[in-house]
Amino acid sequence: MKHTILLITIILAISCEGNAQSNNRIYQKSVRTNVTSLTGPFSKIMIKNDTIVFPRNGKNIFLVYKLFYNSKAEPQYRKGFIVMGSGNNESNPTEGSLDGLAENALCNKAAREGYVAAIVQYTKGAGTANWNESAQQLADDYDACISTLSTKFGIPKSKSVVGGVSYAGFLLLTANAYSSTLNYCKGLLAPCSATSNDAASNFKIPIFNICCAGNYEVGYGNVTGSTLFDAINANVKNKSECTIDNGCTSHCGNLWTNELFNKLQFWLP
Repeated sequence: MKHTILLITIILAISCEGNAQSNNRIYQKSVRTNVTSLTGPFSKIMIKNDTIVFPRNGKNIFLVYKLFYNSKAEPQYRKGFIVMGSGNNESNPTEGSLDGLAENALCNKAAREGYVAAIVQYTKGAGTANWNESAQQLADDYDACISTLSTKFGIPKSKSVVGGVSYAGFLLLTANAYSSTLNYCKGLLAPCSATSNDAASNFKIPIFNICCAGNYEVGYGNVTGSTLFDAINANVKNKSECTIDNGCTSHCGNLWTNELFNKLQFWLP
């Protein structure tokens, strides 16, 4: 019965509708907004929404993130960070979602396996109207979240992996090539995302890219699979992987929870 309750609680936690400037900034405060927990025989997984307030371009930015972590503070439950972001409408984006099925599934698994995980509700950007600016803003939001988590849990920022589903993944791949904001991360998870050969040749950190066989993400200069892998900067290529899932043909047609987690574990054992 106890295991049944656990399973139901986990399903409810992740079954919401799916998705589609400086590292030296001072982060002012973190405000707890919501708390739930998943109870197991040996530990308790806490899930809560927190809000970071920090300055950008003369304004205070309120950045919400959904946090998953083990209530026990032993080192085996503090292996490092995984921070994820949702999909969006690239032509008219809104702020990031905290309810994406893929992100919640991965963060739940990561927290159970000893990582501190978060989904960042990144601030609204310009999308395709100014792609590089949007990529930099997203990277800044991720950095704000990781910096706050590093202070909160006493884990170095360098013990982190970032990732994004679809839109967030596309932007992170661009930021990986043309921004230095997240260069301290161990790797980048980019399911159902793509980028150009030029961007891949400038990657600063390793990537894991996985897409369905329908080629939904390619075009407009974007590539996936072996074409993307062949273009990756030699300095990070040996720790990168680009995979095509022949079991699906639609955009984001699979959760890939195990595949994403295995790569997280590879980069951050």
